[in-house]
Amino acid sequence: MKDEAIIRYETPSGKTRFKFSIYIGKDSKKGSSIQIRKAGYKSLKEAKNAYLNIQLQLVNGQYNKDANNKIKFVDLYQKWQKVYKPTVKESTFATTLRMLESHVIKDLGNYYLDKIRVIDCQQAVEKWFNESPKTYKRYVRYASRIFKYGIHLELIKKNPMEKVIRPKLIEKPKEFTNFYSKEELDTFLFWCKIKNFRQYAFFRLLAYTGLRKGEACALTWSDIDFKEHTIRVEKTTTFGMHNRLIVSTPKTKSSYRTIEVDNETLSILLKLKKEQRNNIISIFGNPLASSNFVFSVDGVSIPRSTTFSSFNYKLCTKKKIRRISLHGFRHTHASLLFEAGVSMQDVKERLGHKDISMTMDIYTHVTKKRKKETALKFANYMQN
Repeated sequence: MKDEAIIRYETPSGKTRFKFSIYIGKDSKKGSSIQIRKAGYKSLKEAKNAYLNIQLQLVNGQYNKDANNKIKFVDLYQKWQKVYKPTVKESTFATTLRMLESHVIKDLGNYYLDKIRVIDCQQAVEKWFNESPKTYKRYVRYASRIFKYGIHLELIKKNPMEKVIRPKLIEKPKEFTNFYSKEELDTFLFWCKIKNFRQYAFFRLLAYTGLRKGEACALTWSDIDFKEHTIRVEKTTTFGMHNRLIVSTPKTKSSYRTIEVDNETLSILLKLKKEQRNNIISIFGNPLASSNFVFSVDGVSIPRSTTFSSFNYKLCTKKKIRRISLHGFRHTHASLLFEAGVSMQDVKERLGHKDISMTMDIYTHVTKKRKKETALKFANYMQN
């Protein structure tokens, strides 16, 4: 056989696969060509073996059309992708594919649809639970959706995933510490300012506005109104196909918002803007544009949150500061708002929460910690 018979292609998630088609004649009724099409082979060798095996069966008159046309779960998955893709954003589509291919397709992909039993699905679910106890239910939901699509196409009659028993995760309550007190925040920002001004401006913005890290990275100068003292939030950074960093719209309508910003934070951003303008002119000879990213060195490259996470880790390690995550600065902003007496509804709107329960979760965690601190302060006072 010629290697040209085997075609190399990429899946939407960027993986290399091989496929081929074999012409076997014409349909006597329709007059159209009849071809055997196979895809999804992980290596050229695997595809060649399958190609030669079918050719041999054809020559010997042993080719069973029905047997060879059995559809595997991975084939149904590829069909489902096409109808799912137009219904979601690129970032959601890419994230879903990465999740499915890392777990669901890995464990069920090579099963023939008519051979997948409830016990096979149950074993897969238990495996997913052991690997990802907090997120495994998403794998189950999407696997079930693919089976339902198979029923819609009349390829199968039942959805075996519907009968699985989902393991329950029993979590021990943990103390919520992913936020700074006012004193801790002041210490962190003090060292930030000394080490790197751009990093300082980024973390100051997170802590004083409650922006999500992706929202901050996606900010352009056109989003900041220095006269009105506001920032318009209408985009975020995320990952698209092939792990490509992109700017996309927020997940929910409530994430779209315009928030008030204090004078000091605005003056810091204005200083950063001047530094970026000078940097761009000296290196590239171009003027600063309103479309330039606020926290990008060159203004054009999309800032990566990992850059700020890495700085956070190194600074806290070197200065022996208790470290919180980038999202922890959002929690910090919420906790300080509550301490300042801001209402639950106002905090919800400022943070862009979808519903009040998300705000309540932070409030509950924060007040529990504050109550403990109050009790300790009182005990220490009485002992002294």
